[in-house]
Amino acid sequence: MTDTLRSMTGFGSGSRETDKVRVRVELRSVNHRYLKISSHLPDAFSSLQGQIDNFLKDKIGRGSISISIQVEDIDNGLDNSGFVAIKKNYERLCLLRDEIAPGQEVKISDVIQMQGMEGLEHQTDEESDAQLMNALEEAVGTLRQMQESEGERLREEFNRILSCIEKGITELEEALPDAMQWLGQRFKERIRQWVEPTGVDLDSQDLAREIGIQAERSDITEELARLRGHLIEYRKVISEGGRAGRRLDFLTQEMFREANTMASKLPRHDLAHTVVEIKVQVDRLREQTQNIE
Repeated sequence: MTDTLRSMTGFGSGSRETDKVRVRVELRSVNHRYLKISSHLPDAFSSLQGQIDNFLKDKIGRGSISISIQVEDIDNGLDNSGFVAIKKNYERLCLLRDEIAPGQEVKISDVIQMQGMEGLEHQTDEESDAQLMNALEEAVGTLRQMQESEGERLREEFNRILSCIEKGITELEEALPDAMQWLGQRFKERIRQWVEPTGVDLDSQDLAREIGIQAERSDITEELARLRGHLIEYRKVISEGGRAGRRLDFLTQEMFREANTMASKLPRHDLAHTVVEIKVQVDRLREQTQNIE
């Protein structure tokens, strides 16, 4: 089953409103090895922290997620209960004024400050909580759209890099038989150069065995086969999509190890540029893979 490949970077927002408040949620996501959630919730919504975290854990695999929530009062909560509270606090201030500062004017701003914006400040209710969660769901949706769009762009980049690596593998596979033959002849000449001055008689069987040992140490056939196998698996993983980041990380590490081994075993220096190019492309692949969820 094919699923979308997603980047870990993105931005999303959502908004909802009730008769009393307007809520806006913004999400920003960047690369992270695991899922890290940083929330900046208004005090009135602090009780929803656990619910918000669980919702995000269900929707997002990994990445560093920053949540910003803005709440704006629409009618300032001036319902009957709000007016009653303001009136009572006004009367209390008037009594206090009469005691300590007769004749001093009591302003409405004094009343609001006294009650800590009670009656004017947003107070959460079930409807407001529900709308915040709806806004969060919308924000996650737009975030995922951006991540999926970036993921598709990365998929195209991955396939381009994989094609470059595959081209290098094919070049090495085609050149390897001649390279190994050249290597065997070179070893044969060197061994004779070492042995002849000593006067030691080295029979053909001993010579063939020594050449075989040296050739085996320089043969990169197995590394090429494993590297090609990793390419096939990598293509399969990005084709399936989903939360593929950790699997792709592992595959690129294995590719880099095979490329390093080949570089140390190269039978002929004129093949070095091909191996170096493979290493460069694998490193680029590894760097881009770190963006995948």
